[in-house]
Amino acid sequence: MTRTKKWVAMILCNPRFLVVAFSPSTSRRLSKIYNPVCKSRKCGISRIQMVFEVSGMDDMPLPPVHDVEQSKTTSTKQIIDNILDECLRYSARRPIMIQFDPASRAIMRHWRGTVLAETYKPAAWMALWAVVVFVLFQRYPTCVHFFKGFHKIWGELLAVTTFTLTFFVNEAYSCWRKCLDICYTLQGRLNDLSMALAGCAKRVEPSSFSDPNSDETTSKFTPQSRKILTIIARYIRLFNILSYASFTRSHRPLLTPQGMRQMIRRGLLTDKEHSILINSRVTATARHNVVLMWAFRMAIDARKAGHFEGGFGYEQNILLRVEEIRSCGNWMECILRGRMPFGYAHIVQVLVSLVTWLYPIMAFSSSTSLQIGVIGVIFLTMTYQGLIDLSKRFLDPFHNENFWDGFDPIRVDTLIAETNAGSRRWMFGLEDMPIPLQAIQDSGRDLDLFILPDEGISAEEASQMEAAKETAKAAMMELSKQGIGEDRLEDEQQIFQEEFEETQAILSAPPGADFVPGLDDVEGEEECTMYPELNEDMKACEDKDDEGLMSPPNEVFDLYMESLTEEYEDVLRQDTKEEH
Repeated sequence: MTRTKKWVAMILCNPRFLVVAFSPSTSRRLSKIYNPVCKSRKCGISRIQMVFEVSGMDDMPLPPVHDVEQSKTTSTKQIIDNILDECLRYSARRPIMIQFDPASRAIMRHWRGTVLAETYKPAAWMALWAVVVFVLFQRYPTCVHFFKGFHKIWGELLAVTTFTLTFFVNEAYSCWRKCLDICYTLQGRLNDLSMALAGCAKRVEPSSFSDPNSDETTSKFTPQSRKILTIIARYIRLFNILSYASFTRSHRPLLTPQGMRQMIRRGLLTDKEHSILINSRVTATARHNVVLMWAFRMAIDARKAGHFEGGFGYEQNILLRVEEIRSCGNWMECILRGRMPFGYAHIVQVLVSLVTWLYPIMAFSSSTSLQIGVIGVIFLTMTYQGLIDLSKRFLDPFHNENFWDGFDPIRVDTLIAETNAGSRRWMFGLEDMPIPLQAIQDSGRDLDLFILPDEGISAEEASQMEAAKETAKAAMMELSKQGIGEDRLEDEQQIFQEEFEETQAILSAPPGADFVPGLDDVEGEEECTMYPELNEDMKACEDKDDEGLMSPPNEVFDLYMESLTEEYEDVLRQDTKEEH
């Protein structure tokens, strides 16, 4: 009895055990290990009962905590590190969704991720069912008289199904579109907050403005204001990561105790912030709200300390941005929880099933040949069942469920990488201000250098100015030594080559891209091609999937749970052997 109390106290004081113990898969697997009866048949054990009713638990000693930690860090730590590797990026590996060539030939040659790939197995079973119905009608010809006029009933059923299914697909797509819009609205509001704070941060003015073209005559952030902007940018990234960890199963391991500790090691959290988060009276899936309040309060305190400039409008603007960010997060939760009434989905599924299952009866009772009947049922299954499967995919935009392969969900890693880049973009954009406050206050005399013609400079004038510069440069090279001239020529060739490569990368970037592939990439990492016509059948991305770098979102969650369960079982087996 004493050992049982120790086990109960250890489980209640260590949430990492509750994550494993309360999962249905763990209940079944552990019950088979410690209950011989369950090895031959399934056992109905509830989640909570599993924790306290494992056979032999009273005789097992309390395992040391360091042994549990050492066992857990073999694979679950690697899974969390893989998730954090993507969360810490500032450029996305691949687009928010699969990009495609709109040409019909390019669309038709793809298989994976299409409705055909999802429905070919049900279509094969329905073809087999059609053959069975045909054989029955051939063996019992009198059955045909019982279905006389059935084609009229089936036709009316088909009309009702088509009408209902069309609206169902439209509603499901609306749910998917809302989730995507909220994701980018949330990203935009976070960028608005970063931009407003960067514009209000206090700056250091240059000591003199004698040479306006010099880099030393630009205004910069004060060291204190830049530190505050850096911290708020980290809070924005942390809020975004924890938000998607709450919305999606693919990033849910980050909310576990081990995931939170690993975020400290990877530089997303400090020890003090971690302690406040886990000890706060906020649920684990709502910790992103705490981080949002940190950023909000820090922006207010920074203005009070004199590091940010602004009056009453400043606080009102910041408050408005924070409220919009909060509303986006709550709106996403509402949509994911109330995506579609069950009765609506049920009646649509019943109608589609009736249409496909009754088609062979209607066809062969109307003297349709076997070939036409099989082809017809395959076509109906791939279209009607394919449409309802597509609707279900729309209702699961982040692949939080297992009913589809998760080939083309909304890429959470891409959204996080884009928000990470936006958290620093506005601070970097205002790092140097070409026109400081001193130039504006000094009667505007130095502003003449920044006033350019409204109509621009004509091509002829630009050519003349360039020719004059080339003539002066050639004269300078003649006066210099030959060796120095060769070095300058090599430098110019190097500059021209770099500009040429940069130009190619910019022109090749897809429209609407948040970064330029080839320029903004992290060194040593390859990106998946944005367009499948440049990357045949997305083979590069599929290769990364095989390596485990880009697994479907739901598989990450399942893999983490399986690894955590196996490691927990290993600890229990090891302690059982030591006891015996």
